Amino acid sequence: MDSSTENLGVINRFAAVATQFCAVVDAAPSLSRKEFLNQIYSVLPKLIDQAICMPDVELNESSEEAPDHDGQLEDTRLGHQEWQRLFDTLREKLGDWDSYREFFDPIEDTEPCGGSLADDLADIYRDMKEVLVENEPSSARPEDRIWEWQFSFNSHWGRHAIDALKVIHVLLHYR
Repeated sequence: MDSSTENLGVINRFAAVATQFCAVVDAAPSLSRKEFLNQIYSVLPKLIDQAICMPDVELNESSEEAPDHDGQLEDTRLGHQEWQRLFDTLREKLGDWDSYREFFDPIEDTEPCGGSLADDLADIYRDMKEVLVENEPSSARPEDRIWEWQFSFNSHWGRHAIDALKVIHVLLHYR
């Protein structure tokens, strides 16, 4: 099997888990707080695993500018108002389980800062929605999509996912 075929498999597996994550978040209003967190607790490690297991790929030099998705990304990206509605819904669902304390940089920081589980989940959701749009048939090379998704994981949603997973573990098992 050639690397492009293997990379299409990577893309499809990641997109399938991203779809699962988004479906759980979309179902949050109809779930109890504990049901919601149990489902997130189940799918979030899979999402992290799929991101970590992506192969190292090179971005096509002609792709270094923002990818062209024929306007799809702009049309489907969660705008600030939609993100705020989602955040408010999740914050209401989580109630007193929303806020937590963490060290932004656990190596250097000596003082904890505040975190929000609703913010973590809303940000991951927004990034996964972009993944799903980027996974629509396009002229982009599979390697370019993988590179973009790895970059997004490493620079943004990965930290949110790790923080959320840690907080959910404590909430479900120690509260």
